[in-house]
Amino acid sequence: MSTHLTHFAINTDDVATTRTFYTKVFGWTFREYGSSDFVQIIDERSGNPMGAIQQRRKLLPEDPTLGFECSFGVDDIDDTKARVLEAGGKLLMDRSAIPGVGYLIAFQDPGGNPVLAVQYDTNAA
Repeated sequence: MSTHLTHFAINTDDVATTRTFYTKVFGWTFREYGSSDFVQIIDERSGNPMGAIQQRRKLLPEDPTLGFECSFGVDDIDDTKARVLEAGGKLLMDRSAIPGVGYLIAFQDPGGNPVLAVQYDTNAA
């Protein structure tokens, strides 16, 4: 089983202001991706996306997501889902496809932290 941090997202109520903040603080550059409520953060060394700034959402039903949201790449999303449930985690978002990217689940660990897992598959639809 291979697992590694593949993506992080900064949740915000104002994508444009947060984007300006990180440009000024870290010199980050961005690429538009999809709707205006999501921009990719570009890694200056590779030119590839390393994360995103996105409109705040509620992975936990009672609380808006604060802080950084981490996604871990996994080999098998269904196996990961089963392991999460067996280990006492709670499923927050069932398997969903991101076309051209892969399959995603969101879960809550026993400490109450929301976590995402993604199985990359460019054929996902």
